[in-house]
Amino acid sequence: GKIEPGETAAEALVRELREELGIESGPVRPLVAVRHEYPEEVVRLRLHEVHSFSGSPHGAEGQDIRWVAMERLAALDMPPADRPMIRLLELDGYYAISPSPAEFDSADRFVDAWRACLEAGFRLLRLQPGKGEHVDAALVRRIDESTREFGARWIGAGDLQQCFGWPSDGIHLDTRQLMTLDRRPLPDDKLVIASCHDLEEMLIADSLDADLVTLAPVQHTHNHSDAQPLGWDDFERLVRRAPLPVLAQGGVRPGDWPRARALGAFGVAGVDGFGWR
Repeated sequence: GKIEPGETAAEALVRELREELGIESGPVRPLVAVRHEYPEEVVRLRLHEVHSFSGSPHGAEGQDIRWVAMERLAALDMPPADRPMIRLLELDGYYAISPSPAEFDSADRFVDAWRACLEAGFRLLRLQPGKGEHVDAALVRRIDESTREFGARWIGAGDLQQCFGWPSDGIHLDTRQLMTLDRRPLPDDKLVIASCHDLEEMLIADSLDADLVTLAPVQHTHNHSDAQPLGWDDFERLVRRAPLPVLAQGGVRPGDWPRARALGAFGVAGVDGFGWR
C-alpha cells in the first residue's frame, strides 16, 4: 500500500494489512527497497517481513484473496515493479562465491569444498573460474548434483559461452560483460546478477533487467588492495539510490548480513567465511 504523509513504511504496512486483510501484524522487519521507473512515474517499493499476526486474513474490502505456493507466484499477473520482489522471496541474502577450481589439487577436493559450503547452510553459490579457466564438464555435473541434493541454487561466472552451456540457475556478469550487453542474457526463470562499483553501473544493470547486483568493495580486501573501499556510509548512500537489490561485497563476511540489511541492502556476498574449506 501507499505510505501516507507522516507515516513510516512500517506503519503504513501495519495499517494496510489491517485495512486490506483484517489482521493485526506483529513486528515487521525491513527486507529490501527497490526503485522502479514507469513511463509516468518513479516508485520505490519497500519489502518487509512479517513473522506473526493475529486474526484471520480475509478480503476486508471485498476483494478475493488466496494463498499461493512460492513457486507459483511468478505465473500470476502483477505490476512489473512487483516481479523483482517475487524472485527475491526465494533467496536469503547470502551469496557464496567459490575459489577458482584451479586452486585445488583435484576435482574431488573442489567438490568437497563446494559441499562444505552447502553443509554450512548457504543456498546460493557461484562457480567462479579463474580468468580464461575452462571447467571440466564432469566437474560441473558433480557441482550441479550436489547443489540439487541440498535444494540450493548455483550461478555460473566467467566466459559467457561456457556459462550458457551449464545447467546453472543463472549467470553472474562481470563489469566488462555488463558494459557489452544490450539485453538481459537469460529468461526470467533464471537469475542474472551483475558486479557493480558505482551508481552508473547499477543503472546499466537495471537496464538489462538484472535481478541483483553486488556492490564492491565495501571494505579493504587483500585481493584488490589498490581499490578504494566505499565504506559503509557511502555504501548506504548508493543503496538508497540503487534501482535494484544490492549485495554488499568486498571485505564483508556472513556476520555482516545484519548490518547490510539495516542499511537497506539485500545481503552479503563473498568467499571468506562462507564455508569453503
